[in-house]
Amino acid sequence: MDKKFYVTTPIYYINDKPHIGSTYTTVAADILARSHRLRGDKTFFLTGTDENSQKSVEAAEKSGKELRVYLDEMAKIWENTWKELGLSFDDFIRTSEERHYKAVKRFWQAVEKSGDIYKDKYERHYCVGCEDFKTDSELNEDDRCPLHPNKDLELVQEENYFFKASAYKDEILQLFHNQKDFVQPPKRLNEIRSYVKNAFNDFSISRESKKVSAGIPVPGDDSQRIYVWFDALINYMSAVGYGTDDELFKKWWPANLHLVGKDIIKFHCALWPAMIMSAAKNDPLLQNEDGTPKLPEQIFAHGFFTVEGQKMSKSLGNAIDPLELAKEYPFDVIRYFFFREIQFGNDGDFNRSRIAERYQTDLANTLGNLLNRAINMSRKYFDGKVPEINSYLTQVEFLACFNMDGTNFIGEDSLTTLWQQIDEYYNTSRIDLALELIWNGTELSAWSLNGLNKFIEEVKPFKLIKENELQTAQVLYCVLEACRHVAWMIEPVMPEISKQIIYSLGQDPKSEISQNNFQNLKKWGGLEPGSDLPEPKILFPRLGE
Repeated sequence: MDKKFYVTTPIYYINDKPHIGSTYTTVAADILARSHRLRGDKTFFLTGTDENSQKSVEAAEKSGKELRVYLDEMAKIWENTWKELGLSFDDFIRTSEERHYKAVKRFWQAVEKSGDIYKDKYERHYCVGCEDFKTDSELNEDDRCPLHPNKDLELVQEENYFFKASAYKDEILQLFHNQKDFVQPPKRLNEIRSYVKNAFNDFSISRESKKVSAGIPVPGDDSQRIYVWFDALINYMSAVGYGTDDELFKKWWPANLHLVGKDIIKFHCALWPAMIMSAAKNDPLLQNEDGTPKLPEQIFAHGFFTVEGQKMSKSLGNAIDPLELAKEYPFDVIRYFFFREIQFGNDGDFNRSRIAERYQTDLANTLGNLLNRAINMSRKYFDGKVPEINSYLTQVEFLACFNMDGTNFIGEDSLTTLWQQIDEYYNTSRIDLALELIWNGTELSAWSLNGLNKFIEEVKPFKLIKENELQTAQVLYCVLEACRHVAWMIEPVMPEISKQIIYSLGQDPKSEISQNNFQNLKKWGGLEPGSDLPEPKILFPRLGE
């Protein structure tokens, strides 16, 4: 059976343009989608916009535009931004679309049939910034939302529909116990487990239509609008055919990975599985063969950004437009910085001086310089071609040539081990660890970009050529072939740079993929001895040039 990979981002509020925070999550999804496509997995990458929010109504009013005009314009800005940045999403869902309305209606009716929706009077503080009702335990010492301390809370008193979320408390805790990787990283699992144990209660899932004009009407009751989170979460299903195309839905659901920010884990990690558990009781499409609910496989919650040490906010004016940032650096550089600088899952700081430092040290000096040196020496010493080698030396023979121990060998055995670890890191969303390994290797192997540069310095092929042409050919072939592997290793993170490296080695990346499966590309010896080496172009020019 072919493997499939279905990855989602949150759907984004469109009361403003994209910034680097939303870009970070979407790029993470893009990287993971590319890594799975490269392996040959059937892959679906979803992103989109959340449009049934009172925030959208207020933003439209502020702009002086009709709501539908405003939604269409803003959704296009978001979609075009991701396209201009080269993100490879397969679908862009808008919650104002008819397909989403149909999915929400079907889902609501399935939950209602389970007896898990009831009506009651409600009084609680409401945070407009979070689009969420807050319990006293969720407020800070000043009785404000800790995420939006400058916004006044609204005291909401109305009759709403409620979802019996608390009825699924034990099942969700059991889910956390049985599937230790359902929520990642582990510290987020600890947070959400504590929340479910101590504060997971029934949710209000509607608002009175006379008080909110946004949202989907409750099926059979136009006096109520479905609360934005209950509606929004269903986008992950509506985009793959729930309510409109059962066969498409069977192909892709359940999602393999939901990527979210840490601020919305209670909705994704607790409310969402509870909703599915309820709906699955009355919708066979949401059931596994054994009758259990088809839940997403994993939710990964990343941390927040600060910008130059300060919290990113409109009031500070430090929100960064990704399209403007892409004018300062090639976007592949930003992609690299996101996941090299910040451990995925943790908070981090977006700092321009650190980008410049990473650009110069990691990219220009370590990667770009290595490739240029290897190509230039090969072209100079071997008539513009990949060095001819009659056969590959064994590890023992190779090491004997240069009086080295096994930790410095950059041949086939250590390469296989490296690829296995890289694949594992991409498969578990640890993009940061994959990059660390590619650049720095491990204690057991110097097979890395820094290790390759050290190898060149120790062997000195520019001197060795005067003494032993065969050994020089072997050295330069190994480094060129290593650069080819690096190009494919970093392809999910830096797709354009990867292409440039492969072209620099005289190969066509599209042709290589079409003629080989990925397992073949990962084998040692893919660079043909005697093939032409084009004159190299500088991968990372000096900044400002």
